[in-house]
Amino acid sequence: MATFHPFSRLPCELRAQIWSLTVEPRTVEVRVIHRNLLQLYDAPSTKTPSVPYLVSLRPVPATLQVCREFRNQRLYQQAFSEVVDSDGAERRYVWLNRDIDMISIGTTPFSCFAPVASHIRRLEFESQNSIESFYRCEVRELHYFVNVKEIHVVCADGMAAWLGSAEDYYWPCGEENLFFIDPDDGQKLRSAEMEELFDAC
Repeated sequence: MATFHPFSRLPCELRAQIWSLTVEPRTVEVRVIHRNLLQLYDAPSTKTPSVPYLVSLRPVPATLQVCREFRNQRLYQQAFSEVVDSDGAERRYVWLNRDIDMISIGTTPFSCFAPVASHIRRLEFESQNSIESFYRCEVRELHYFVNVKEIHVVCADGMAAWLGSAEDYYWPCGEENLFFIDPDDGQKLRSAEMEELFDAC
């Protein structure tokens, strides 16, 4: 029986291939929140200025933390430090594989991600199609995401409110890569499937 050689003695190309197999698609939640400047200093809050702050609860992939060789493969990159002006403070960023990770921005306005929108390939957001600010203004900001290949919409006001929206709005990913998600049961449907579901009811 052949002896297994330690990982570090394998050829570089084989090690690189093994490292690439450890990378899996993730949903990375990223938000821009506004923190009250005076609350940071425990002062009473009246009408006070706020500071945008980049937040992600997704942990750094473990392999990035423990292995320099993995980091050198550049399978993940630091991203989104341009989203918020650090104004001299430490820049905040998120570790991403831009090709396969789904970027979930929740209800954060698209405009907050305008500086990095062209780098996002897979986008998930939550909104209500029944509110005027979305269908009159915010949906137009989808044009920032010129390279997005797939969009998932969490339908906060229910899927029925989004019927016809695939045709009503410009979706840079194309209708075939547009998915609507029911927030109650997690059901995910393309627009044509959603239309069929509601026609059958």
